[in-house]
Amino acid sequence: MVGKVGRKALRIYHEEGLLVPAFINEENGYHYYEESQLALLEKIRRLRKIGLSLYEIKQVLEGNASEDELIGSKIRELDGKLQEIKELTDTPANTINKEATYEPDIRPFESCTCIYIDENVELENLGMSVGKLYEKASKEGLTVTGDHFVIYECISSDSILMRTCLPVKESTAADTVNTSEEKCLHLTFKDGFSKVARAHTILKEYADSHDITLGDRAYEVYKKDMTVDVYYKVTE
Repeated sequence: MVGKVGRKALRIYHEEGLLVPAFINEENGYHYYEESQLALLEKIRRLRKIGLSLYEIKQVLEGNASEDELIGSKIRELDGKLQEIKELTDTPANTINKEATYEPDIRPFESCTCIYIDENVELENLGMSVGKLYEKASKEGLTVTGDHFVIYECISSDSILMRTCLPVKESTAADTVNTSEEKCLHLTFKDGFSKVARAHTILKEYADSHDITLGDRAYEVYKKDMTVDVYYKVTE
């Protein structure tokens, strides 16, 4: 243990390039650090406690991201979550939050090239996939061109498929995909990420009442202002 940080965490920091040991004993595998590295270790530890990911911390240490901006973003994210919790505790369980009035519209899902991860995960773990995509973009020198989003396929069946995407500038890499839809039923949802299921209900009810036939694909675009743009493909 160094600076109240366990061996496992130190090895992870090493693997991620955050804190490289000054010396490694080849015989027993022990990692040794210089006293001058304690300040860096304490900074990593502090940023982790705040809630920054290893990828975000690496960007700060390498000068590719502003520490103040990332901390400010984390504070806004936590404020949003606290507000959602307050709304949930202030609202009776048998009532529906009707503060926001929504009116869907018809628009395309604009074409973009994305790197992606195919996996079925719970919503609360979505950030893990997104972090992997940002890390991949950084390692491969790709320029991120938009907000990350999720594509849901086969949403009317029992086996929904999920693809987490991050838009990047055009790339010839094998693991990219071009995504676009000519016509979608769209809604900008402002009640927070955790309540986005309500947006799907609103869109489906609107489609039923306006004789709009929805396809078997939906998109959720997660914006920095904590809103979500939800799209449903419209079939003729």
